[in-house]
Amino acid sequence: MAREISIYNTLTGKKERFVPIKPNEVRMYACGVTTYDHYHIGHALQAIYFDIIRNYLEYAGYKVTYVRNYTDVDDKIIARAKERGISPLKLSQDIITSSEEDMAAIGCRKADHAPKVSESIPEIIAMVEVLIKNEAAYATKSGDVYYRVRAKQDYGKLSNRKIEDLLSGTRNIVEGEKEDELDFALWKADSTPEASWPSPWGLGRPGWHIECSAMAKRYLGDHFDIHGGGRDLVFPHHENEIAQSESANKSKFANVWIHNGLLTIEKQKMSKSLGNQITLKDFLKNWPGESLRLAYVQYHYRSNIDFQKDTFIQAHKRLFYYYSSIQALDLAGKEQAPGKVIEKYSPDQIREKFHEAMGDDFNSSLALGELNKAIKNASEVLRLKNSPEKSATATGLAKIFRECLGVFGLLSHPPQETLNYLRTMILPELGITELEIQKAMSDRKTARTDKNFARSDEIRDQLAQKGIELMDTPAGTDWKIKYDGA
Repeated sequence: MAREISIYNTLTGKKERFVPIKPNEVRMYACGVTTYDHYHIGHALQAIYFDIIRNYLEYAGYKVTYVRNYTDVDDKIIARAKERGISPLKLSQDIITSSEEDMAAIGCRKADHAPKVSESIPEIIAMVEVLIKNEAAYATKSGDVYYRVRAKQDYGKLSNRKIEDLLSGTRNIVEGEKEDELDFALWKADSTPEASWPSPWGLGRPGWHIECSAMAKRYLGDHFDIHGGGRDLVFPHHENEIAQSESANKSKFANVWIHNGLLTIEKQKMSKSLGNQITLKDFLKNWPGESLRLAYVQYHYRSNIDFQKDTFIQAHKRLFYYYSSIQALDLAGKEQAPGKVIEKYSPDQIREKFHEAMGDDFNSSLALGELNKAIKNASEVLRLKNSPEKSATATGLAKIFRECLGVFGLLSHPPQETLNYLRTMILPELGITELEIQKAMSDRKTARTDKNFARSDEIRDQLAQKGIELMDTPAGTDWKIKYDGA
C-alpha cells in the first residue's frame, strides 16, 4: 500500500490529500521544452523537480507513468533553422539529442514516454476535428482553426482570471478571421517544408497548446492524476489545455496541477541579451551535475529561486561532505562483524522523518534539513570505539542516507572516485591544495606527539578558516570540506 501524501493543487489553490484515480498508481504529465536551443539551468530546474517528484512517488509505493514531451514544431524552431540553413526537424532532433545528454549528466531519468509534436500529428488533427464537431472550435477560409474561448463557461479557472480580462496568449499568430479576439489557434495554415502537414483544413501545423492535450490523451487517457510544469505556463498554456481537453473529451482533464517556481540569476531573469544565461553544457564544465540538483533540492519546488555563484560553491561543498560521510560510514561498517543497531541512530526513524517531509507537498527543503541533522549525528558514531554495534549502525546509516538522498538523485557514484573529482574542482575555490592540507595534518600530528596542543589547535583553526575540517577517529585523522550549516 502506497503512503498517503498531500499536494498543493494550483487548480483549487490549496493543499489536498492526494487520491489517485487508480489505487497505488499515478499517471503524470509534465510539459517539456521547445527544441530550438540548448538547455539552460532554468530548463533543468523544472526537469529536476519533476524527476524528484516522480522518484518520491515511486519511493512512497506508487507505480508511476511519467510523460514529458518535446515541442519540436514551433515558430522559434522554424526561424532558428532558417538562420542555420537546415530543416526545422533536423534542428529539433539535434537539440533533443543534446538535451538527452544533458539530462543524463544531471541525473534525470528518462520519462516513460517522451513524445514529439511532429510524431503526434494524427492525434492532434483528430482532437481538433472533435472540437469542431462539438462546436468548441471553428475553421476559417484561410485554413486556420480556432478554439471558442467564450464557449467554455469556466475558462480561467486555473489561473483564476475573469474572461473579460484575458488575452488570447497565442504565440505570434496572425489574427486572421477569428470570431473573437480571445480565441486561440488549434491549427495554423502553413507550408513550411518539414514543419507542415496535410489536414482537413489544408496544409498547416498545430497551435502551441493543442499538442500537449493530444499527447497526454494518447499516453495517459482523457482523465489522469497530475499535470505539471513551470509557473509561467499556468496561463495561457495550461489554461488552454484544460479548456480544449475538457471540451473534446467531455471529462475532467487532470485532477492535480503542480507548478514549480522560477529561476533568476542575481535578481535578474536569465537571457542571452543580459549575458547571464547559463547553458547546462557550460555549467557542467565547472560543476558536477549533482551540485545543481543539490542546489535546487534545498528549496521547495514552489519557491522562486535566485542563484549566485556562492550558491553553487556551497552546494559543491555540501556534496563533498555527503560523500566523505558516506565513505567514512562504509569503512566503519567493515571494521567488525555487525551486531545490533544503536537505537539512538535508528535508520527507521530517519526514513520516517524523510517521508513526513516529502509526503507534505514534496517538501525537499525540510527533508534535506532532516537528513543534514542525521548525517551530522552520524559523525558521533564514527567516534565510537570499534564494536559490532558500531559496525551495524554505520552500515545502516550509510544505507538509509543513500536511499533517501537517492530520491533526490544524489550519492549515485562511488565515493572515492567522486571525492577525488570533487577535490580537484573545489580546492582551488578555497585557495588551498591537497598537498598543503596533508602537510598541515603532518605538522599537527607532530605537535600532538610533542604534546604541543596549542600548536595543534592553531593548525586546526588555520585549516578551518580555509574551509577544511579535520576529523579525528580511532582509525586516524582525515579531512573534509566544510559547508555552511554543517
